[in-house]
Amino acid sequence: MSDLRTRFGAVLAIALLPILIFSFFMVFSYGSPSYIIVSIFAWAFAYMAIWIATDRLVFLPLRKIKKASDQFASGNLKARVGDLENAPDRISELGAAFDRMADNIVEREERLVDNLREKETMLREIHHRVKNNLQIITSLLNMQERKLKDPYSLELLRQTRGRINAIALVHRGLYEGHDLGVINMRVFLSRLLSELKTGLGVDPNKVQVKMDIEKLYFEPDTAIPTALFIVEALTNSIKHGLQVEAHILIELKNVNGRVKLSIVDDGPGVEKGTKQKTGKKLMKGFARQLSGVFSAENTAEGYRVSLSFDRPKNTRSLTQDAR
Repeated sequence: MSDLRTRFGAVLAIALLPILIFSFFMVFSYGSPSYIIVSIFAWAFAYMAIWIATDRLVFLPLRKIKKASDQFASGNLKARVGDLENAPDRISELGAAFDRMADNIVEREERLVDNLREKETMLREIHHRVKNNLQIITSLLNMQERKLKDPYSLELLRQTRGRINAIALVHRGLYEGHDLGVINMRVFLSRLLSELKTGLGVDPNKVQVKMDIEKLYFEPDTAIPTALFIVEALTNSIKHGLQVEAHILIELKNVNGRVKLSIVDDGPGVEKGTKQKTGKKLMKGFARQLSGVFSAENTAEGYRVSLSFDRPKNTRSLTQDAR
């Protein structure tokens, strides 16, 4: 603060305030000797100028960068900072760095999507070819069946064909589904039941099969032994336990982290001491493959075959549908 005398003899109070951060000065003059009032106005205007300049040159570009980053994080991959007009060099460099990073992320994600799509195409083709090869094997068995006359041999051949069809249906469900890694057990078991009834020559007027299947998704390693277990249980019920008219109930549920499968028919059941047949041996083998527990018993409802095993980590329930 100093006095300045003009050529006309007037005395002015001069206030010179440097705004070093932006490399300019603010000069205030007032004809009154009241230095305090001049100083107050000088500081007030100076801070207002600093605030406006800081908001325009610093805060506004930073808000623009934050807005772009928030949009990008929320899924808008087209969000960019763009040109930061009049912003300091460091802030402009920050905005440009964000744009480069976003471009690299989008490019890398596009490559990953392309690779995943190619992988899915290959997996679908593999499952499709496996299913076709299994169908060829089934066709060869059908040709062989025409040459057989022995009822026992024919029965064994049909059971083998049913097992092969069950595996083929798993691969069909995989390449036709939305998720190549898992199979919808409710849809799959409906198809399997239809195939089995046709293959075993079940009369729908005499044998009624009902299902109570929770919406679960299994990987092939779990779905195949589960399907084969059901094939053996149903084959035993239809061919060995049922005489005239009968009802069969298939249940598959997730109970407290364990998968519980049961097949109940109202046939006469199995007498104690009966020699263990191939179907029961196979069911025990499938239970071991799943690290599960197998049981077969006569109950008030009929003959019950059960299998329980720990739910696989990737098993999804009704509230967690596949993609």
